[in-house]
Amino acid sequence: MEKPSTPKLSLGDLKDELIEHLMQELCTPLTNIKTALKLLESPTIKPPQRQRYLGLIGGECERQNSLISGVNRLIALDRISDRARIIPLQLSQIIPGIVSTYQPLAAEKGVRLGYTIADNLPPVIFVETWLRQIAIDLLHNGIKYTRSGGRVFVQAAVQDEYVRLEFLDTGIGIPPAEMPKIFNRFYRIRSSADDDNNSAGLGLTIVQNILLRCGGSISVASQIGVGSKFRVLLPMGG
Repeated sequence: MEKPSTPKLSLGDLKDELIEHLMQELCTPLTNIKTALKLLESPTIKPPQRQRYLGLIGGECERQNSLISGVNRLIALDRISDRARIIPLQLSQIIPGIVSTYQPLAAEKGVRLGYTIADNLPPVIFVETWLRQIAIDLLHNGIKYTRSGGRVFVQAAVQDEYVRLEFLDTGIGIPPAEMPKIFNRFYRIRSSADDDNNSAGLGLTIVQNILLRCGGSISVASQIGVGSKFRVLLPMGG
C-alpha cells in the first residue's frame, strides 16, 4: 500500500537536532578509520587483511564526504528558499536529458533504463534546479537498489491539479518496517543491491523538503524482491 509522506519542519526549526545527529553520524566512520589504521600497524598483517582494512578506510572516508555534502545541501536549501525562482517547466525538456546522463551508469550495472514523458503534458510550477535535483536523486536511488538484469523507468501523467512523476524500479524493495523511516534524516536502508552503505541518508530528506517548499509531495509503494515506486506530485501551471 502506498504511504503518504509526513510533513517535516524547516531546517531552522531543527538545527540543533541536525547538528547533534551529524556529530553522532561522523563519530562512527572516524572510529572505524582509527581502528583500521591501528590494525594496519601490525607487523604480522597479511596482504588480504591489509586490502580489507584499506577498503574499509576508503569506504568510511566516502561516507564522511557524503554526510558533509548532504548537510551542505540541506543548509543551502534553507538559505535560498526565499530567493528561489518558481517558473513554468516542461518535464519533456528536463527528464529525458537526466535519464540520458544516467544511461552509462545503468548500463555498467546491467540495468535497463527508460522513460515515457509526453510532450503535451501541462507545465509544472517549480524551481528548475530543484526539479533536476529530485529527478537525479530518485533516478540514482533506483539504479543503486536494482540488481543486474533489472529495470528502472520514469513516467508522468496528469493527476487532478498535479503532474504525477513516477520513478519505478525492479530493485530489492523496502522492508515494511523501514517504510515509515525512509524520509528521516540520516536514515539508510540496511542492505542494498550493491552492498554500498556509504550514503549519508539525506537524499530522500532533501527531496521531501524541496517538494514541501514548492507545494508538491512524495509517497512510496514497495514490495520486497519486486521493487519500488516513488510517486512525486508537482503543482501544475496554467
